[in-house]
Amino acid sequence: MGKILISNRKNKINMKYQFLLKRFNLDINVLKNKLNPFSRGEFTSDNLTNRIQLSGWLNKEKVKNLDEIDIILEEEKQNTPLKFENLRNDLLKIALKHKKVCLRIKQLSSIKISSSVLKKKLENFLINSFIDLQEPKTTILIELFKENGKVFYRIFSYQSNNIIVEKKQFSNLSVLIENPQGKEEIANFLRLCLIFNLGLLVIHEDKEKFHTLLNNAKKETKGKLSNFNVQVYKSLSDVKGYIKIGFSKHAKLHERDLFQFIDKNKNKKILLVFGNEHFGLTQQTRDKLPFLFCLTEEKIKPLKADQALAYFLGIYNSIINL
Repeated sequence: MGKILISNRKNKINMKYQFLLKRFNLDINVLKNKLNPFSRGEFTSDNLTNRIQLSGWLNKEKVKNLDEIDIILEEEKQNTPLKFENLRNDLLKIALKHKKVCLRIKQLSSIKISSSVLKKKLENFLINSFIDLQEPKTTILIELFKENGKVFYRIFSYQSNNIIVEKKQFSNLSVLIENPQGKEEIANFLRLCLIFNLGLLVIHEDKEKFHTLLNNAKKETKGKLSNFNVQVYKSLSDVKGYIKIGFSKHAKLHERDLFQFIDKNKNKKILLVFGNEHFGLTQQTRDKLPFLFCLTEEKIKPLKADQALAYFLGIYNSIINL
């Protein structure tokens, strides 16, 4: 993707930002026109992720409210050869600036480093350095990648654009995952269910195997999870007392139908049914669901299940507060 000049205004501040968009197929020229009143610099495409990025100045307070923007990543550290001591020092400087933080590790290349192990070591280092990891306001994102056979890292920070809501607004909602496959997948749902006070149910053919995954996921997840109860069922038919709705890219009902459904049923107990991150909902479960919705128009790379849950909660919150 070629460079797109925005303007040649004076007092250019040399910062770099990357944008995570709510729509995967958003045209760069549409984004440029939206950002033009609030930015100075030039747009390019990031070589590693193809994210749209801006080198220059940005009015973050204005841009974060645009409908097209999900997250604004602010570059904190440019591409740097990986040495653990240097990474720790860079991380500490950034964490001290933001005060209350949480940590995320993402590998952009195949690297013989365990992200979960590295994250645990860095979190322990931050805790020992008296950094507050409870109730974070800023996420620090460390991306690891290979270049010419060497491992590098770069660091971004971001604040979620999600509206903070009271937990009681979601008290009638529960979540069900069909056949979760890994501890990270379960951990992602645990975090959301803990934050928004959602009940969590699971369909799994091996209850003992699932509880092993669950306990491992709890160890990876920050928060008061020791007493967090997850109910395990053999089939969706065994779950009673809810209006059940599922989410799939194959669904015929779309977001406009979902808006009407929420408005009509917002005071009833609703079970949100998701497939696992590898295979989605099985045909057997889809056939048992009275309501099946498609979120976003993206079919090639649809939202992961935990992303779809977060997306639904945003829609739900906006409708019940109308």
